Amino acid sequence: AVLTKANVVRSGDGVQGAEGGASQFQVGDLVQVCYDLERIKLLQRGHGEWAEAMLPTLGKVGRVQQIYSDSDLKVEVCGTSWTYNPAAVSKVASAGSAISNASGERLSQLLKKLFETQESGDLNEELVKAAANGDVAKVEDLLKRPDVDVNGQCAGHTAMQAASQNGHVDILKLLLKQNVDVEAEDKDGDRAVHHAAFGDEGAVIEVLHRGSADLNARNKRRQTPLHIAVNKGHLQVVKTLLDFACHPSLQDSEGDTPLHDAISKKRDDILAVLLEAGADVTITNNNGFNALHHAALRGNPSAMRVLLSKLPRPWIVDEKKDDGYTALHLAALNNHVEVAELLVHQGTANLDIQNVNQQTALHLAVERQHTQIVRLLVRAGAKLDIQDKDGDTPLHEALRHHTLSQLRQLQDMQDVGKVDTAWEPSKNTLIMGLGTQGAEKKSAASIACFLAANGADLGIRNKKGQSPLDLCPDPSLCKALAKCHKEKISGQVGSRSPSMISNDSETLEECMVCSDMKRDTLFGPCGHIATCSLCSPRVKKCLICKDHVQSRTKIEECVVCSDKKAAVLFQPCGHMCACENCASLMKKCVQCRAVVERRVPFIMCCGGKGTEDTIDDITSGNIPVLQKDKDNTNVNADVQKLQQQLQDIKEQGSEEVLP
Repeated sequence: AVLTKANVVRSGDGVQGAEGGASQFQVGDLVQVCYDLERIKLLQRGHGEWAEAMLPTLGKVGRVQQIYSDSDLKVEVCGTSWTYNPAAVSKVASAGSAISNASGERLSQLLKKLFETQESGDLNEELVKAAANGDVAKVEDLLKRPDVDVNGQCAGHTAMQAASQNGHVDILKLLLKQNVDVEAEDKDGDRAVHHAAFGDEGAVIEVLHRGSADLNARNKRRQTPLHIAVNKGHLQVVKTLLDFACHPSLQDSEGDTPLHDAISKKRDDILAVLLEAGADVTITNNNGFNALHHAALRGNPSAMRVLLSKLPRPWIVDEKKDDGYTALHLAALNNHVEVAELLVHQGTANLDIQNVNQQTALHLAVERQHTQIVRLLVRAGAKLDIQDKDGDTPLHEALRHHTLSQLRQLQDMQDVGKVDTAWEPSKNTLIMGLGTQGAEKKSAASIACFLAANGADLGIRNKKGQSPLDLCPDPSLCKALAKCHKEKISGQVGSRSPSMISNDSETLEECMVCSDMKRDTLFGPCGHIATCSLCSPRVKKCLICKDHVQSRTKIEECVVCSDKKAAVLFQPCGHMCACENCASLMKKCVQCRAVVERRVPFIMCCGGKGTEDTIDDITSGNIPVLQKDKDNTNVNADVQKLQQQLQDIKEQGSEEVLP
């Protein structure tokens, strides 16, 4: 194995040697590697690091091949190239000198004295060094000596281990003929097969396997060669070991299997190979995490996607740790949104499983104010009124975190451009906090209103006899919560206009290219929606009107409520940024502030037919205004004041920026 740095070479003439005082290293210089093993190990930290395969280079002379930008040197020595700290070598001859320019036999003669001084006289040491260097002739010669020990060690390593890590198959075959101990261990408990895995030497593993080496051998950290190969990212060695039927799910001293390691190293290719070989997803490490738990904890969506696609049994997605946490609990707790989405949609995880504290994933997301996770779970159908060990629901939790200062902060975030005269404080103010930019910074009040608007029970009591409203110190927020809940129960929140419903709506929403995904890309300038975002780059002409496509815009969530996708095209500006309910309240486009003259619903943009009332022409400059309840003559003074402030700002022509 050759350990070198990225191929970034310093363009200057040379670099100051850390050990050589004023001497300068140049490409082509001859340098001698430090003799002291312990010293060079320290010097190599952060400078290419130390590898046991570098052992034969101690005291040897090599040539500088490259000088890196951080002054480290790439040196060719003993037939291999290594990266060294400049302080770990000393100059023997400068580039351009007679000795440096010499080659072949001439160079060998000139350096003979240097190398002669390095001979140790220890045959076992010489055998290990020759094996590491791949010197077949010398190994053959040494093995003929009666006083050489084929299992002898040099610096704690045998010839078998040195040859295995460096991929010298011919030497391995020679050693195996001498009844070498293939299971000999170094000071770390690593055997020859561990060294082969470390060195990415699949051919060596094949030879060792034929020599009856134990492919499931463990070192002192209880790591198998498969653990080593996975941690080093050696895919071919992983495949070789699995082809020879090594166990795919043995645990190391920390309880981690190769699956755990592949997830930690973000090697999805290795993860897939392990799963194909039957690696056990359910084995837990010393912390109680199985592979799914580990991927959720690490926030590794690509690994989670691979795991879910290859689960042998679907119920594994809901496996609990000892504390009752599932993978979904862990994703919710740590705000790993993409992982949570995969668990919910691809893994169809049970949303309502409770941990030892009887908390659901929604409890945890609300407690940590992870608004995207809250929105995901609620929309996926999570039960809103499950009680934890204290009898608290997620709404109790949200309001417990609420303070008057948080409420004021939320009210200050209103954007006059989002609504006009039909603005509703309880609905458009508090609920929209979950869908705008910077949503993670919104207060617990927005989460509480979102839960209430989706049907959370305001009257359910915990074990202290408290309802959620008992935990709310602000009467205005209590009224807003009650109104949100009432609208949900009466069907006003989230209702859909009949004009948006078409008999063939499902067909019209289907991508006209792949038919697998829904249409979500707006073509410009025609304003038609014909494809999904994946297929849209391939479309040069609109599939509906045949006009040339000049722009493609993916349709996102409504910027006002974030409860639905944008579904109304504003004309003449051509933006689609609001759902039907919110769009009906606007005089100006939220995105560009242009006056809205015409509203075209999503279905018609897809080529569908609408009723005569489907397209909303605003020739008079008026928009529908929600009527006040005639019986409700006493409007909250705070709401009136806030509405007046917003009206004053509008009259001043202020241009607000979306939060």
